[in-house]
Amino acid sequence: MNKQNYTHVGGVHPETATMANVLANQGFVSPHNGRPLSEAMVLGIAGGLGCGYILWEFKKYDAAILVMGFQNKWNYTTEFMQNFCDRVGVQAQFLETGGSKTAVKHLDEALADCRFPIAWVDQEQLPYFYLRPMYEGCFGHFVTVFGQENGDYLLDDRAKKPLRVAGENLRQARGRIGSYKNRLLLLENNGSDFDLPAAIMAGLDDCVDYLSQSSQTFALPVYKKWAKMMTDTKNKKGWPVVFKEKVGLYSTLRSLHEGIKLFGTAGGGLRGFYADFLEEATEILNQPALGEAAEQYRQVASLWGTFADAVLPDEIAPLKETKALLTQKYTLFLTQGTEVDGKLRQLSQQLQDMEVELNGRFPISDQTMHALFADMQTHLEKIYAAEKEALNTLAGAIS
Repeated sequence: MNKQNYTHVGGVHPETATMANVLANQGFVSPHNGRPLSEAMVLGIAGGLGCGYILWEFKKYDAAILVMGFQNKWNYTTEFMQNFCDRVGVQAQFLETGGSKTAVKHLDEALADCRFPIAWVDQEQLPYFYLRPMYEGCFGHFVTVFGQENGDYLLDDRAKKPLRVAGENLRQARGRIGSYKNRLLLLENNGSDFDLPAAIMAGLDDCVDYLSQSSQTFALPVYKKWAKMMTDTKNKKGWPVVFKEKVGLYSTLRSLHEGIKLFGTAGGGLRGFYADFLEEATEILNQPALGEAAEQYRQVASLWGTFADAVLPDEIAPLKETKALLTQKYTLFLTQGTEVDGKLRQLSQQLQDMEVELNGRFPISDQTMHALFADMQTHLEKIYAAEKEALNTLAGAIS
């Protein structure tokens, strides 16, 4: 098998890009226009948006990482993917095994059948991420495997160019994280039409219901709580307490910028991407009120983007440099893939060196740090208010 059997697509958001790309290559089309579903449409049908974040502390290494969750059921990805498949009538087959030989067999057999499996992987084990070894087994990811050449596997992973990974690298990446060890998802287009308006409505209802919950972990109140934590000096989870010695603050701010603006979010925590879906849905459902919701979510996306830039302010020289390096790295990867591997390696090493140097002794005063936290709080309060307004408009549009 080789890459000529597959039209490389790339994409934005790992979970939705993989599903959209596999189905497009299987000839799955929308009954509305006879074309493959857009990735934004896949996001909307699957349930749309979510909320949440987790602060991972690596005290042994003086590091911390903030992981953002912007999609519906971001902590239950299998359910998110299954919901999409159920709503469009696609058969989803999940394969799992504890054995590496069986895992390779599952993968190779799927490729031989031209089924283009979606693989769960560990980011650190994939060479093109250039993560520090300390992050091994921490951050899951999703790629489409679409070919095999000379012992290497060909991956579709958001970049506009195919990525080549050695078989041993992919084997280790698939087997590293125990909670979904060696998991594959195989999609099968049943060849029949589906009810697109019903699928869209199911996704809209799911999104509104999910975001409307009272949870301070996975619904909109999480942002209100987070804003409070930015200046809370009494709570052990308050940022002035967690980062009293500034240890790990640099990597936390960097990951916050990446998680909002650069890694799989289309620049604004998926909110602008979701607005693309709402605009498509407006035409298909003939519900103009969804257009108003789309405009509001674009405004929310702008607020998230502004927040992402604010956490790496230009006034603090190392953070300004970090922002520039990250932008350059992501732009190169998404446009040229590993064809510029040497430059990606260089940029990644610069960022790693800065992380090691600055995590233990971040060169800002307590006053500057608290001012930064207060500014972040203000941004989060604006985001929370705008998110609530957009959700109310969306709920009203489908009621």
